[in-house]
Amino acid sequence: MTDLYDYDSLLKRVREALPENIATRERFEIPQAEVIHEGKNTIIRNFMDIVKRVDRDPMHVYKYLMRELGTAGNIQGQRLILKGRVSPSLIQNRIESYIKTYVICYECGSPDTELRKEGRIEILVCKACGAIRPVHAKIDVKIGRTILQEGKVYDLEITDLSRDGDGIAKYDTYTIYVPGTKKGDKVKVQILKIKKNVAFGRVVS
Repeated sequence: MTDLYDYDSLLKRVREALPENIATRERFEIPQAEVIHEGKNTIIRNFMDIVKRVDRDPMHVYKYLMRELGTAGNIQGQRLILKGRVSPSLIQNRIESYIKTYVICYECGSPDTELRKEGRIEILVCKACGAIRPVHAKIDVKIGRTILQEGKVYDLEITDLSRDGDGIAKYDTYTIYVPGTKKGDKVKVQILKIKKNVAFGRVVS
């Protein structure tokens, strides 16, 4: 007698039950920003292509980048024009951060998600596995993470530059701005001010 619940039969039933966009979805790749500098401005030439790829409201992505990059700008056609010279690596880092927070499902890793607003809270809903979470929840932060403290001195490496030329260092989940430094410098930095996951410091001898 044929087993109605053999592996092949069950696998076939599962595949037939999958939505078409999940069954045929290719591996998601994070879009790369095409960044150029024109005078004192920075231009993301394929901004709208990136927005379309992640399937999000252009103004939502725009406001996030303006806040994270600490600058102003405007959308012109397919491009996003930023005031000041912003490094391509910093822009790409912030785009990846946006995708991780507002696009990728934390349960199954699928980009097939949508944002919903419930009151003042944004909810990320996965169309693939059904997972739901508020986007402000830092689900990737590990217990026992290091907390940066004002007044303390830390050994840091400058890995990038801001649009104003200040050095940028990373410490756990913090981004630290250090004036008077350049990329590649290894310095002792005293933390002067902390605001959420952004800090400001000065080099000490």
